Amino acid sequence: MKFEVNPTFEKSRHEPYRWGSRWGMAALALFIFYSAQIATVAIVGQENWNSLWMVGAHGITGAALLLLVLVQHRNSGGIRALAGHNIGRALRSGLPLIVVAYVVGMFLDVKLGFNREPFMANLLSKFSTGQIVLFLVMLVVLPPLSEELLFRQFLIRLFPITKRSWQWVGVIVVATVFMLTHGQYKNWPSFLLLGCLGVILGVARIATGGLVAPILLHSFAEVAGMTSDLVLANFE
Repeated sequence: MKFEVNPTFEKSRHEPYRWGSRWGMAALALFIFYSAQIATVAIVGQENWNSLWMVGAHGITGAALLLLVLVQHRNSGGIRALAGHNIGRALRSGLPLIVVAYVVGMFLDVKLGFNREPFMANLLSKFSTGQIVLFLVMLVVLPPLSEELLFRQFLIRLFPITKRSWQWVGVIVVATVFMLTHGQYKNWPSFLLLGCLGVILGVARIATGGLVAPILLHSFAEVAGMTSDLVLANFE
């Protein structure tokens, strides 16, 4: 996967970089992202909070950020402006890279004796079959939507990514933030994996000029993550 000039970037080259509006939108997106989840915890109650509510909170966050995107692009094509181009090519390149990243991550976990992440062991232990199915469906839809809107839309646009000299800077900085915000992970191979995923998703965002490819790749990564956890469970 590589960076290429596409019609979205070609059009935006003539638009000035307005740092004030971009930083303002990013700050508002961050506020929405975290305040919606904090509010959900407060409403549900800490004693009732579980992983099902956690992914459900991403649905609330994703809907709010989607509305913010519509406001942001109301005069430039709306949500269709974020579809992107050459999505199939990005998926053909990104999907194998995600598989390799997870295989390497599992290898490191087993060889170095880390095995499963502690929080994954009890993730679904108290759920019924129906709740597990609901959780898995929500997992592949809601966190990819909310996180890609935050990281690969609002945060990556803090950098003038239509300029080639800034593209890798934006990808790496946002991937690092993406990695560090997943504090539920404890093993360093998991953070390495998250950093690699952040880079793959960022490159897909810039290469296609849209969010469809990174959202789909993120959804696939959720499936790969649950699958790798099942594999690691057999080594315990």
